Amino acid sequence: MHSKFTKAFFFAILMLMSGFSSTLKAQTYPDVAPIFIANCTSCHHAGGLQFPLTSYSAILPWGNLIKNAVQNGNMPPWPADPTYKHFVRERVMSAADKATLINWINAGMPAGDTTLAPPVPTYNNYQLNGTPDLVLNLPKFTSNANATDMYICVNVPSGLTQDRYIRAFEFIPGNAALIHHAVMTIDTTGTAVDDYSGNCTNFQGQINIGDFAPGMGPTVLPGVAPTKFGFRMKAGSTMSFQIHIPEGTAGLKDSSQLRIFFYPVGEPNVRPMFFETVLQNWNFYVPANDSILAHATFPVGGSPMPIAVSLYSAFPHSHKTCTSIINYLYSGIDTIPLIRIPHWDFHWQYQYIFNNMVKFPVGYHMYSTHKFDNTVNNPETPDPNVPVLPGLFTTDEMLFDSYIYTLYQAGDENADIASILANDPLLTPTSVSNVADVFAGVKVYPNPFTTETNIDYTLMNAQYVQVGIYDLTGREVSRLSSGIEGMGKHRLVWNGSDASGNKLSPGIYMYQIKAGKAVLSGKVVLND
Repeated sequence: MHSKFTKAFFFAILMLMSGFSSTLKAQTYPDVAPIFIANCTSCHHAGGLQFPLTSYSAILPWGNLIKNAVQNGNMPPWPADPTYKHFVRERVMSAADKATLINWINAGMPAGDTTLAPPVPTYNNYQLNGTPDLVLNLPKFTSNANATDMYICVNVPSGLTQDRYIRAFEFIPGNAALIHHAVMTIDTTGTAVDDYSGNCTNFQGQINIGDFAPGMGPTVLPGVAPTKFGFRMKAGSTMSFQIHIPEGTAGLKDSSQLRIFFYPVGEPNVRPMFFETVLQNWNFYVPANDSILAHATFPVGGSPMPIAVSLYSAFPHSHKTCTSIINYLYSGIDTIPLIRIPHWDFHWQYQYIFNNMVKFPVGYHMYSTHKFDNTVNNPETPDPNVPVLPGLFTTDEMLFDSYIYTLYQAGDENADIASILANDPLLTPTSVSNVADVFAGVKVYPNPFTTETNIDYTLMNAQYVQVGIYDLTGREVSRLSSGIEGMGKHRLVWNGSDASGNKLSPGIYMYQIKAGKAVLSGKVVLND
């Protein structure tokens, strides 16, 4: 009896082990391709950074490098600490996706049927969809920054004949190696002049709309009331660019451009947004072979905030001696977290958009602390044997933290900015030319419905598909499906509940089916 039990027990164990092993072996490229698309290919594509990761053959040589980068948290790059504050479009790979990717690499990166992998998006120099309303081309420029950094100022007339509100803009560097950063300000007085001396360190415009830095991407403001925001640009104004060019770039050429998307003329209820570097410190000293903490406060002078504002995004900035940054609001009793970057990386700078705008209340201060490590423990610091001072050159340091904000209105902090931007046509196409190549049809019935409705669709080939239900503000209320689906007919059933299973209020909702680059959407009506 014992012998039979032992044999049966070991047989069961062998079966379990066999099943576990086959599960790992079943993990092939189509299983991990969505992870690469979600986390890697926006940078790693043909013409992008370093090497492309857009196909099985392209990924195959880099397995160990990818594994190490994922394990140590270097990739995907997202310096902000997600345990402190969440932001829109975080590049944070889930633990499950990390395990899936590492298991696949450890198993030898099996290919499987690569034709079942979802298609990789087509990438170009532009991240915003559609045709811009205004393109400002900067004059072609050849750097002569040999032994020292340069700051130049270039001005491009807007040609506007009437005031407009900017909803989004995108700075496209002609040569990324030549642009340390660019600051865009609107000159409304006609006093800005071009200055190629290399010493143009003052902003010439009067209205700052934002910066460009490596990895930063476009600036997009929500366009859905009551969160309909814009930067005002007056008729006849000029866009003034201050461009920081790093040393060692002499001979390199640049022809950058700014692509601007306006609201329609006369668009009502656009609330003005503002960009300002509110946290600055130009009075600190980092000794050789030492580290310090430097601080800044806003408002300066001791008085707390006299009016309430809504913070839309944070853009902290330092150079190479910096190793960490934290910003927060404080009343003397209560602390409101803003952003924490535990491992500052000069090469990955972002504009961090809050999932929900943060109210900066009356009576609070904003605080910033930067750690500067000028020792051998920081391989990025220019020379640990030389003191570091505040300054404008890359080998100097900055405590220079900026915010986009607007005057507070009741309810600002409740607006779901993440969902609004997730469905913004400038960031996600609402229609594409290849819909007919992906879908053979879609049918939603009954519609209107009371208890449940069917969403039927037919795929022309295997795709990575996401199906969601959205309210009229663009907020996703229920995710019905997410994963690889084969060619043929598919049906999903929605019972009118949200992601938590709670019945939603009667009204009009939108369904959206994404398959590769193709998007189908339409109305679905929930009755009492």
